Amino acid sequence: MKKELKQILFICVFLIVGCIIGYFFAIYQINQYKDPAFMELLASHNMSSSEPIGLTKSIINFGCLLAGIATGGIFYNSIAKKWLTTIAPKIFIGFITFPFYTLAGIIGFIPFIIYKSIILFRSDTC
Repeated sequence: MKKELKQILFICVFLIVGCIIGYFFAIYQINQYKDPAFMELLASHNMSSSEPIGLTKSIINFGCLLAGIATGGIFYNSIAKKWLTTIAPKIFIGFITFPFYTLAGIIGFIPFIIYKSIILFRSDTC
């Protein structure tokens, strides 16, 4: 299997898992806000109760988050391969910069999938 196809499948698996987690989170949150005991608990501690995020937004948010984590990991891996250091500094820097690579992955996972798909289809047709 080609590297591009593995990366696309890796991101898509994370996207699907994120959508499933988002669905269950939204259902849990909707059921929680229907529970009068939970609302009373919030009121007793002077906490405000906001509206549930909603099913569609929750699915999209969690899907993008998990796909962004996978894409950020791919970005970091491709950059870290070019460093001429041992594995320990790469792992340490990877943990420190994890939020930045995740943010870059969330922003860029759709263009990344499109780019890798174009590379994959061009290499198959040539």
